[in-house]
Amino acid sequence: MTMEQPESKIFDLKPKLTTAMKLAASFAITYYGLLLIYEVFTLVYSRYFIDSYYFNEGDTGEGTQELLIQIAQLAMSVVLVFSLIQIFRKKVYGKALFVSFSVLLIAFQFFTTGLVPLVKYALEVLLVLIIAPIRVKKKIKLKDGKLTVETVEEAPQPVTTDDTNK
Repeated sequence: MTMEQPESKIFDLKPKLTTAMKLAASFAITYYGLLLIYEVFTLVYSRYFIDSYYFNEGDTGEGTQELLIQIAQLAMSVVLVFSLIQIFRKKVYGKALFVSFSVLLIAFQFFTTGLVPLVKYALEVLLVLIIAPIRVKKKIKLKDGKLTVETVEEAPQPVTTDDTNK
């Protein structure tokens, strides 16, 4: 009695940290971490500044839309930093969180600020394009009218020898 291996998933969702992905994720965690710190300071100090100097006591309800925009952007930045930490911990959901919230943050920034910071959008899209690719474990092919699933063989890593000790 032989046990057959169950059919494994087609995509390898668990991130394998390539060098490009490590560099991009390191830069992204620095970028979004600094953006998070900036948003915390902006939220705390701009709210204090606006309430103290510009609003009369009866007009404190104005500016709530700006406050909600800042809170929403702060929440998205927190999730982005969390997802990047999860990518480094090699959790399955880290990459999905990062891609979805990056796209959401880009769209949110586009609708709230417009197309003015074009370099910022290009940088964020580039980070998503470097970090997002999902590795394929199996190829689906159509042969003679039948679907077949083949395992993708990864290229063997070159073996290097250290000749300095000889």
